[in-house]
Formats: sequence, C-alpha cells, structure tokens
Amino acid sequence: MRWFVISAVLVISPFFGSPTFASTTAKAWQETRSWDAIFTQYQTQVQPTKLQQIQPQKTQGVVALWNENKQQGFTNSIKRANQGFLPASTFKIPNSLIALDLGIVKDEHQVFKWDGQTRDIDNWNRDQTLITAMKYSVVPVYQEFARQIGEARMSKMIASFDYGNEDTSGNLDSFWLDGAIRISAIEQINFLRKLYHNKIHASERSQRIVKQAMLTEVNGDYIIRAKTGYAVRAEPSIGWWVGWVELDDNVWFFAMNMDIPAVDNLPLRQIITKEILKLEHVIP
Repeated sequence: MRWFVISAVLVISPFFGSPTFASTTAKAWQETRSWDAIFTQYQTQVQPTKLQQIQPQKTQGVVALWNENKQQGFTNSIKRANQGFLPASTFKIPNSLIALDLGIVKDEHQVFKWDGQTRDIDNWNRDQTLITAMKYSVVPVYQEFARQIGEARMSKMIASFDYGNEDTSGNLDSFWLDGAIRISAIEQINFLRKLYHNKIHASERSQRIVKQAMLTEVNGDYIIRAKTGYAVRAEPSIGWWVGWVELDDNVWFFAMNMDIPAVDNLPLRQIITKEILKLEHVIP
C-alpha cells in the first residue's frame, strides 16, 4: 500500500470562512535552463513544416515541475511557463469533472454509444466509457458532454475552477480547441494540485472518478496520472502533457507544452518530460 505525505497549503477565505487551496506563487518558481539541452537533444527528431525547412527554428517548449513536499517549482523557461495556450484535450479533465458533477455522466462505467460515424482514429469508432474516452482522447464524446452542459453552466463552473483565463467564448463544443480559452503550464499545475487534494469546486466523488480516468502508468516505483493534448488548430500547433507522479513519500506535478509541427512529433511530449523527471531523480 502506498502512503503519501503531502504538505498542503491552506488559507482562510474571508468570504466563506473555510479553508481554500492556495495556488503557487511566483517566488516559489526557479528557472533551470539546463533542461533546454534535452529539447535540443531531440531537435533532430522533430519533423519540420515546409516553412521550417526553409527557415530552421529551434524547438520551442517548456516543462514545469512542482515538488509538493518542498512547495517549490522548477522550469526551463519562466516566461513560457506563464504563457497561455489553448488547452486542447487537457480540457477533458475539467470537462469530465463538470459532466460528472451535473449528472450528465453517471459514473466511470456508463456506456456512450458510438454514433456510427467512421473517423480517422480507430479507437474512436466504438462505444466508450469515461475511462476509454479519456484514454483515447475521444473528442466527439466530450463535445456531446459540452453540449449537454450548456454555455451558462460551462462558463460558471470553469470560473469556479479558476481554470486559466476562464474565457469559454467560441463554439460551445470546440472552444477548448479553437476558442478564446488559454491556460499556462503553471496554471495547469495550480489546477492539478487542487484536483489532487480534492479542492476543486466539485464533489469529492467526481474528483475521485476523474483521477481514476487519468491513470496512465503504474509500476513498483511510481504512479502517473496525466492527460495529453494537441492544439492542432493553433499556429504553431501545441502539444501538452500534464499530470503528476505519485511516489511513496511525495508528489511531483508536471506540465509540459511544446510546438508540434507534425503528428510524428507527438511522442516527444512524454519522452522529453520523462527525461527531465529522470534528470531530477523523480523517476528512475
């Protein structure tokens, strides 16, 4: 059995008179430029766009790590770590929370029938549960969740989550892919920390189910709960990997985003993040 010693930061809200969760502060973050070498190491593996073939550019990306026990953050670029981007499929985390809390999704076992429309991704062309829809990042399922949630409730709950810039304008069923909402790597970590500690303005049950759906990797050394994202409609396209690493005595939160000029580069989201986690001795 894994036991976790967590150093939570609580403040008293003058409005509600009850404990609320404190976000990370700017002073808690340190810049570690040596990580740039890992991005450079994989530069040759990046498939360039036609423009980049004419004008080669350095791969742009950031990894942000937060040590929960020490309440300390590290990143290779504080500027980019604070820059907002479309969340793309990392938005499936708050979308799931809202759908569960409103009863649109009953539980992790409910089956959502395939609409019969064949799409390019094979795993989308079948019935789904919340677990599989999260695992395979099934956009049509989450678009239906959003339509059932509705504009007013979506906007209200995203604001209550303090999620990024909280701007849900755009098409209700695609604003996280091509709308005005933006979130930074550090804001992703602030949101994930609240989720881990059950401090989101949603039921503890909803948060527990979403964390179950985020399960990505389990072994004898650590557990990873995470979600990928690919903002293909952005220019340049942006890849995400956000989540946390559970250890026996600590939790490390991470958020990475990088320019992704081609689909072939998508595995670099996890590869680069894990290389940095190994460099910092978070995982073996």
